[in-house]
Amino acid sequence: EYVRAAFESAGLEDVHTQPFTFGESGSGTNVLGLVPGTVAGAGALVITAHLDHLGTRDGAVYNGADDNASGTAALMELARQIAAQPLRRPVLFAAVDAEEQGLRGARALVQAPPIPLETVVMNINMDMISRSEKGELFAVGSYHYPALAEMIEPLLDDLPITLTLGHDRPGSGDWTSASDHAPFHEVGIPFLYFGVEDHAGY
Repeated sequence: EYVRAAFESAGLEDVHTQPFTFGESGSGTNVLGLVPGTVAGAGALVITAHLDHLGTRDGAVYNGADDNASGTAALMELARQIAAQPLRRPVLFAAVDAEEQGLRGARALVQAPPIPLETVVMNINMDMISRSEKGELFAVGSYHYPALAEMIEPLLDDLPITLTLGHDRPGSGDWTSASDHAPFHEVGIPFLYFGVEDHAGY
């Protein structure tokens, strides 16, 4: 309800929830909203962040401040900014649920999108973006989609943090399937995933 109210306050169109079920008793609810583009026929962006968190496991509390209130907060702020200054492309904002149960909300979104999936040109996903002792944020996906590196690399030197391309090559440390961008990648939609490595507060 909080995210839905934020989307509505920002002026997004078609703000609604997308309930879904999985397994024998699993369920969740995505929150979706759209900012139309200024150019007719331009392919759409889908920006995602998951709003669920680990909760309490084996007596330890995982409050989810970084995983993933950080991505959800950024999603709401991007919605506000882009609604005020629309892009030429339409942007679907999706706060997805049940990421911790196997990317269930993102899979439900890809299976039943509110916009035609063939019009989606890219997914931008944010999961754990607020904390890094090194001041480092990773942008994942350019190994699979090299054109993205060409877009990002000219911007790297002008940032207040260290943005590093990586964690997307086969082998150890590969985040290609680690978060809600994975269902988009599985159907051939390019993605950029922003996240940090695990830390003591995780």
